[in-house]
Amino acid sequence: MSDSQPNHQEESSYTPASFEKRTAAWMGIAYVLMMLFLITFYIYTGKEMPGTFVLFLLPVAVAGIVIAVYRQRKGTALGGMALTVVIILLCIAAIVLGLAVGVPAVVHAVQNAYG
Repeated sequence: MSDSQPNHQEESSYTPASFEKRTAAWMGIAYVLMMLFLITFYIYTGKEMPGTFVLFLLPVAVAGIVIAVYRQRKGTALGGMALTVVIILLCIAAIVLGLAVGVPAVVHAVQNAYG
């Protein structure tokens, strides 16, 4: 019939993922979408997109910045503020490099595919 303790709830064994794991999952989603775009572009046009590989620096650089800031705010950053600033500057440099080289390559590939 009914349980002898109606208010008794079983303890859940669910443990939410850490912030770093969730950030890595979002980064993985970004990579999947980028690969889907490249593959779909190739299937649809029959042409590759040379020079766009550097765009794959963007998701990992953004994730690196997010995790570095998170760990610094939490107080668990290795190397303290100095290393956090170095990590952020390297990630910003990767983002700038990725956009500076990758975006013109994408524009050129799209123009050649449809021009």
